Amino acid sequence: MSPFQILQQSKTTFLIAKYLIPLLIVTILAGISSVGMFAIIFYPAQDRVKHTTGLYQAALQTQTKTQTAMQTQAILSTTWKALPDYRKFTDLSLDIADLAKKNRVHIPGMGYDFQPLSHKLATKGTFAFEAEGPYEAIRKFIFELEKRWPYLYIEKLSVETSKRKKGVIFKLTVSTFLKEFPDPPKKTKA
Repeated sequence: MSPFQILQQSKTTFLIAKYLIPLLIVTILAGISSVGMFAIIFYPAQDRVKHTTGLYQAALQTQTKTQTAMQTQAILSTTWKALPDYRKFTDLSLDIADLAKKNRVHIPGMGYDFQPLSHKLATKGTFAFEAEGPYEAIRKFIFELEKRWPYLYIEKLSVETSKRKKGVIFKLTVSTFLKEFPDPPKKTKA
C-alpha cells in the first residue's frame, strides 16, 4: 500500500490531503526562508557587534590613557612650579645651613654645581657638604630636609665616625632640577 493509496481511500482524507500538502509546502518554504533570513541578518549583525565592541574597548583605553596623561601633566605642572630657579638655588644653601643649625648639626662648608642636561628643559643643581653631629640629630636633619623640600633628593650619602667629636660625619650630595640654566659669564678681552 502506497501513501497515495491511503489518501485515495477516503474522500475526507483526500480533501484534507488536498489542502494540507500545499500548506505543508508553504510551511517548509517559510521555515527555509526564515532560516535564510536569520543567517542573512544574524551573522553580519554579529560581525558589527564584534567590530563595535572592539571600537568601544579602544575608546576606553584611549580615555584611560588620556586621563592618565592629564593627571601626569597636572603632577608635572605642580612639580615644575615647585622647582627653584638658579637664583633661588643658591639661597637654598643658606636655608639648608639654617635647618642644620636648628637640628644641632654642623656644616663646615658647602659647594654647589650646575650641570646642563641633554634635553635642555632643566638644569641639575647639586650641593655637596658634610654634616657633623650626633647620629640622631643628623637623622632628624635629613628627615626634615626631605620633608621640607620634596624636590630635593639625596644622590650620595656616606657616613663615618667623627675623630674630633663624639658623633658621626655624613657626606651628602643633594640634587634637584632647576627651571633654567645660569648664563655663563661673558669673557671680555682686556
